[in-house]
Amino acid sequence: MSLFAELSLVLILGWATWKGETACAGDFLAGAARRKRVSFRKMRVKDFNSFVKLLGPSGLKILKLLGFGNTASQAANVVDCTKPNITYWKNKLLRLNLLRLQHKDVCKIYSLTKEGLKVLTRSENVIPVEIAALEDYAVKFFVVEHEKRPIEWRKLGEPQNWVKLGVRIGSCRVVKTSRNVIIHPGKLKGWDTKELLFDSGRIVEMVKNILETRYGMVLSDAAFPLHKPIFRFYSEEAKEIVKHGTIIVHNKKGERLGAIDESPPERVAHEEYNGEQLGAARALFPVTLIRLEEKVDVLTDSVVKLVQSMEKFTDGFQRLIEPRESPSPKSLEKKVDYVA
Repeated sequence: MSLFAELSLVLILGWATWKGETACAGDFLAGAARRKRVSFRKMRVKDFNSFVKLLGPSGLKILKLLGFGNTASQAANVVDCTKPNITYWKNKLLRLNLLRLQHKDVCKIYSLTKEGLKVLTRSENVIPVEIAALEDYAVKFFVVEHEKRPIEWRKLGEPQNWVKLGVRIGSCRVVKTSRNVIIHPGKLKGWDTKELLFDSGRIVEMVKNILETRYGMVLSDAAFPLHKPIFRFYSEEAKEIVKHGTIIVHNKKGERLGAIDESPPERVAHEEYNGEQLGAARALFPVTLIRLEEKVDVLTDSVVKLVQSMEKFTDGFQRLIEPRESPSPKSLEKKVDYVA
């Protein structure tokens, strides 16, 4: 670059700074991002499949996790990526108006926008979906060999004749006794109960691999859940029912099937279902209800058309069976004269 060109560039940059403007490559990229954002808005309405390809499986997974109220740490554990990567996707989804900030306290909680729900369902007609919460689905492993490298265990207590230790790995809680290791994946939120169980299992498997590879611990291949999966639904009906009391349902064996109450730790009115089948049936209830309403509407239209056709048939049949007036003698005489 010649001396004249260098001096010209210095003068231009100084003038731009004095004017309070920024003439740098960052502005160009920001402008390109704004133009790209406008094209995204047009594409959201026209073609959801193109938008799904644009986000990819990772973006869709993070959109689903963050949109249903999971924290960034929980999303990082499920997707098995770093927090900066989650932050990148979170900012991108916020710019595309697929996520919105719902609550800001110790950690930020996000929720889906209408556009985000349309992208996940790949449909313009958004079906109202209730968010399901899978309570901490803890799993127990037998200890084959203890850790070979030190772990910063924290003493949790001495119940009866054994010592209980605990440590946090990421956002998961790990409890160790003399014979067992219990992994608590934490609470997860979503709309597919089977996918929630799958994500919980992935978190448990990831923590188990960390204990074995990083600390040299050997755990059993078989896993034993401490209880059945418990799903919670925070519905408006539960809020109204709890005002008049709580409901707890047991089967004939005395096992708890579900409840409608304000049990701890949240103390928020909710519906609780124990077991995968009950949780899946409750999650599909809004969709089943909408389909039932559509079938009832179709049946109502068919009945209305049938009633109308029956009315026409009755009118025609009534005309056929009505008695006709017999001709008078005078009219018969006139006809005879006319013939003669």
